[in-house]
Amino acid sequence: MELIKEIGAFAGLAAFLGLALLALLSFAQGRDIRRLREWAGSAPERDTERKESTSAAAAQRAEELRRLEGARTAEHEAAELREERRRRREGGLPESTRTERLRQRFSGGGRARLAEPGYLVALFVVVLVVGGGVAYAVLQGSGGEGGGKSRKNAAAVLKPSNVEVTVLNGTAVPGLAARYGDIVERQGFELGAVTNSSSSFVDSVVMYERGSAPEARRVARKLGIPQVRLITSDIDSVSAGAPVSVIVGEDNASSAG
Repeated sequence: MELIKEIGAFAGLAAFLGLALLALLSFAQGRDIRRLREWAGSAPERDTERKESTSAAAAQRAEELRRLEGARTAEHEAAELREERRRRREGGLPESTRTERLRQRFSGGGRARLAEPGYLVALFVVVLVVGGGVAYAVLQGSGGEGGGKSRKNAAAVLKPSNVEVTVLNGTAVPGLAARYGDIVERQGFELGAVTNSSSSFVDSVVMYERGSAPEARRVARKLGIPQVRLITSDIDSVSAGAPVSVIVGEDNASSAG
């Protein structure tokens, strides 16, 4: 009986220790499982954040590349424009074409002025006056006599500063085109290219591109040149795109001043 009591005591102690160890292992397993669950629940969020961060960085990099490419393109275009202007200067032509000058007039400060109320009112008045003049010219344009009045009214609304004029020397007299160019500017016209014609002219003449006959007649009247006709191909090739070209001939070789 004493032996059985001793064995029972040892068995009870072993069972107690086994239960304690089992409880400890169960607690540790529960803690690990809880950690795994927390990690599994937060992993997709971290993955989403990582993806969003990567997408934002890629978009920022793409935008930087676009800006860099735009800057390179602008620099290349500016270099080409400078080279083109240099070639035009060496060829005796204005640095900027008529289209570029018009674009410069309506860009930059012109945009800021459009926002001013006074400028808008003045612009509206100018539009009304010009529109009224054009409408009156159209209404008076029926019939032979009316057609003549229409052409006079159309010529009257022309502004010399809006007419680009090329001056060509059709003689062997040096500096003749430059002297007539000064006269053209004094009359208020926009001076274009000043150079020599490819052929000689006995009589001075004002030539014009199609659609610019009223401007040519006004230039001829201001300069006292009676001949006005459609531009020829050889003059057009050296007129630098101006709608009106003045060719100074031998008849005016000594009258410019």
